[in-house]
This record gives sequence, C-alpha cells and structure tokens, in this order.
Amino acid sequence: MTFMRPSPIAIVLLAAIGCGPAASGDDDDGGDASVGDARPDSPGSGGDADVECPPPPVAAGPEVELAPPFDTLYTVYDLGPVPGVPNPLGGAVVKAGDPSRLWIAGASERPEGAIYEIEVERDACGHIIGWRGTATQVAATPYVDANLVYLRSDLLIYTEWPRFNVSQLPAGASAPAATTDLRTIGLPATGDQGPGGIGLVPPGLAAAGQLRLVTWPVGAWVHAAATPGPLWTLTSVTQTQTLPNNPGGFAYVPAGSPGFATQAIIVAEWRQSGTADDRVAVYDADAQGDPIVSTRREFMRAFPRPWGAYFEPVTGDYLFLSWGLGTDRVYVVQGFVPPPPIL
Repeated sequence: MTFMRPSPIAIVLLAAIGCGPAASGDDDDGGDASVGDARPDSPGSGGDADVECPPPPVAAGPEVELAPPFDTLYTVYDLGPVPGVPNPLGGAVVKAGDPSRLWIAGASERPEGAIYEIEVERDACGHIIGWRGTATQVAATPYVDANLVYLRSDLLIYTEWPRFNVSQLPAGASAPAATTDLRTIGLPATGDQGPGGIGLVPPGLAAAGQLRLVTWPVGAWVHAAATPGPLWTLTSVTQTQTLPNNPGGFAYVPAGSPGFATQAIIVAEWRQSGTADDRVAVYDADAQGDPIVSTRREFMRAFPRPWGAYFEPVTGDYLFLSWGLGTDRVYVVQGFVPPPPIL
C-alpha cells in the first residue's frame, strides 16, 4: 500500500554560528571542494575577521537540537515564515547572479507547486538575516520537491514527487522546458514513490558533475547518467545502495567546514514512524559522491519533519527545510565555509 506523506506544512532551516564560518584551528579541514547544490555566485570570503555582526534576533527553539560535536561548532537561529510562499515549502537556492534573491519552492509536492522569489536581507558579513517584501511566483513547477539545483547558471533542475519525474527550468522560463519520467530509463517504481532529493557531485571527487538522487520512502541512492547540452538528456539510472530512515533532501557539505575531516553529505530523514524519530544525518562520501552507509552519524538529533537542504554561496550558511509542521519557517546555521561556485 502506498504511503502518502501527511497534509503538508513546512519550515526552512538555516543554521548560524556568529558571522562567517567558524575558525576553530583544529577543525577537520580535509576533503575536496564540495557542495552539490546550486552555487550561483563565486563565494565571498565567508568570514568576518574585520567585521563584527550580531546574530539574527531570534534563536531557534527547543524543537531544533544539534548533536555533538556539532553543537559546539554551529548555532541555529529562526528567521520566521517566508512571506507569500504557500505551504509546504520545498527546495531553496540563491538566484544565479543575484545574491540578494532567494528562490524557494511553495506548495511542494502538489499540482499547484511553484517556485517563488523573495529578496533577502544580509548583514555586513553577508549572512541572510531576514526577508524584504513579499515573495512572487517566478515559475509554475507542479510537484516540485526537496532540492533546487543549478546545472549551470542558466539551467535549474529539480525533482517532482511523487511523480518519479526530474524537470529542467531554463533561465527566464515560467515553466519547465523538459521533464523526464525516471521509470522510463530504469528506476523501479514498485514499493517506492520517487526521488525527493537531487544533487551534483562536487569538484574534487572522481565523479564531479554527475547527478545523484535519493528516493522516498525507500531511500534508493541513484546515479543518473546524463548528456549535457542546452537541456541535459537523462539516459539511464542505476541504484548503488540504500539509505536508512526515509531520506529526503541532501547536500554536499562544503569542504573544510568545521567537524568534517573528509567530503561529507548531509541528509534529511523524514520518518514514516513519526516526528520523534526525525533526524538530520551526515555521511562520509566516497570518490563517486556516494554516501558510505557505515559512516552515518547525527548532525541534528531533533528537527521536526526535515526535508530539503542547501548551502548558500556567499557565506556557506545552511538552509534547511521542514515539511509538515504547520507554519513554514526559515532557520539559519552559520559556521560552514562557502561552497565552490557553479562550474
């Protein structure tokens, strides 16, 4: 019997630790350049050595709890709802070429799903600390889900759940220009409901630039072969492993971020068993950009209904999306280093 996720509602999460990345001298700075999410701009310094910036005004409540040792390296703040974006929230990405604008999916996983744009307020260190005005719709994207990823600065890709689809949105388009049903190129449908998370393997790994997906609820981790062009042509999919705990959105952790000795992947776990079991996990990645299942550990040991994941390009701040809690909100996590730019 197909399990449908409950009536939607969402929260976006960002995390914060001061202004710019943490500067612990003995933090694990190993690993290769990373982050498979969209990176529309060359990253800024991400630091605040010469500027003192206060934290965002509202600390996260007890519903969000970082796990050791990350609780000493990162801090979570609450930015509040995103004005004008309907529940539930889906993926988010800073608009290519304009770090003052955030794109975020609304009505995620619904026929009326769409991508919205809102102006962000940044402090003197470059961190997002709030919103300006009300979001406006930029594209109709039915069933849009957990990640929005730039293949290039003029081409966005995203999943449609539970439709088993991957769609591509060129710059300036108000609707997707191409949609691929992954079942037609080898993705099994039995017992599953399609991909929620999607990402690009980051620079520095052998498989850099290749597409990876993960399905919900089964957790099938999938390689998607594709031929780049004005629009990418997806040609086949291959499952390489299975992740536990109903994984959703994922992102490659920027290399050199505190607490990460090697390239890592951060993954939302939206549990069928209920909110009390929800977690945000991290895995070490192999050269193919695949999570090494045996390395799983908790990044957040409490975060209700986590779904999306994104590291923004200016500071590396982490935007984390929740799905299904009522009032959709954004939280901010500072302390990560900036990701590399879009290739």
